[in-house]
Amino acid sequence: DAVSLVNTLKGMAPDPVTGAPFLGGGSGGLSGPAIRAVALEQVAAVAAQVDIPVIGMGGIASGRDAAQFLAAGASCVAVGTESFRDPAAGKRIADELSALSRNVRSFAAAADS
Repeated sequence: DAVSLVNTLKGMAPDPVTGAPFLGGGSGGLSGPAIRAVALEQVAAVAAQVDIPVIGMGGIASGRDAAQFLAAGASCVAVGTESFRDPAAGKRIADELSALSRNVRSFAAAADS
């Protein structure tokens, strides 16, 4: 068992002249970096309350973003919207996270000596 969060948030974009929504259905899903802060808060809140893995997602576009989700309590992360912009995003983000974790370990080791 695990829980994953968050997906898109409901949003709308009205035409400034007519007030009519740009989206055919009136509203749609807001995703990507615009929801990262909300997603991080939700991951932290849920991770503190459950004893199952939390899969964090919502605006992850870099290894640093992924590290923030792990710091917030996620057991792992998933990449969504960024994959549409960059089909190799998953590998790139994993590589960035790996490099970041090496730098953090090196920094921590230096601080301990």
